[in-house]
Amino acid sequence: MENASHRSDPKNAPTTCRLNDIAEFERNTVVTFGVFDGIHIGHQTVIDTLLKHATRYKLMSVLISFYPHPLAFLAPERCPPLLTPLSKRVEILQQLGIDKIIMLNFDAQIAAMSPEAFVEHVLLEKCRARHIVVGYACQFGKDRAGNAEKLVELAEVYPFGVTVVPPTEIDGAPIHSTRIREALTQGKLQHTSQLLGRYYSLIGNVIPGDGRGRQIGFPTANIDTHGQVCPPNGVYAIRAQLEGQQLDGVLNIGVRPTFNGTTVQIECHFFDFDETIYGKSVEIFLRKKIRSEQKFPNPEALIQQIQRDVNTAKKILTEANR
Repeated sequence: MENASHRSDPKNAPTTCRLNDIAEFERNTVVTFGVFDGIHIGHQTVIDTLLKHATRYKLMSVLISFYPHPLAFLAPERCPPLLTPLSKRVEILQQLGIDKIIMLNFDAQIAAMSPEAFVEHVLLEKCRARHIVVGYACQFGKDRAGNAEKLVELAEVYPFGVTVVPPTEIDGAPIHSTRIREALTQGKLQHTSQLLGRYYSLIGNVIPGDGRGRQIGFPTANIDTHGQVCPPNGVYAIRAQLEGQQLDGVLNIGVRPTFNGTTVQIECHFFDFDETIYGKSVEIFLRKKIRSEQKFPNPEALIQQIQRDVNTAKKILTEANR
């Protein structure tokens, strides 16, 4: 898959490919590979190194990202929730200026490859790699037998060079996707943004709700985020992108205890917006938490609090523009 399309066009939505779908490249390349969930600032350092080597050696830059997460195939019960859906991952990677992006389906064929076979058949034969850039903690091949040290060893046998990128650290600790998931689930939005190098966003389709928000004067869009990592239940000031429009609003994540709900729902109330948008894709950027979820004695008390939440969110977002 090369230069996958933006998620908002369903006819050209980004897809994965299998190994046999990759046509042999016409030019030699510098390649990096990995899951790249989050595309955090550690990943960005690896990609920056990739692009610098491509310029230096006059090679095509290639990034291979495995999708779904390898654990979704190998051990689904241990697979972590994703930080970046496929469409968002492609969008960010395209913006970074990589020549060719391959979203490789992690399947039985890939899982069964030894480190040597992965290097031979994927990196050298398919991608014509002459240089390989990886992060210090990379793992590949059957039973994760390959790592950065193994690549350096294989470079003594095969015709390619290797650059191992050291960890990018914040607060004395390496940045990795697990650390970001932990920060996010603990409600540390500012720290999450620091590790990612951007505001964290939830992406999903607008689905029908029960209309309760409209009944109390605050119409909401219910969002299906397909299991993406979410922060703790509560109310958040948000900015959103909907088909090229920027919308401000408040986001509620929770079970709606005032109405004795039991299922977690993700609901957006957009300011000065009252269109029917069922089925459309929306990206919600989490800017700041306003309050935790709470149960109110009656709907009237909830309505009063929502109005205060709206006023608070507007103040937060206005100050963010200064």
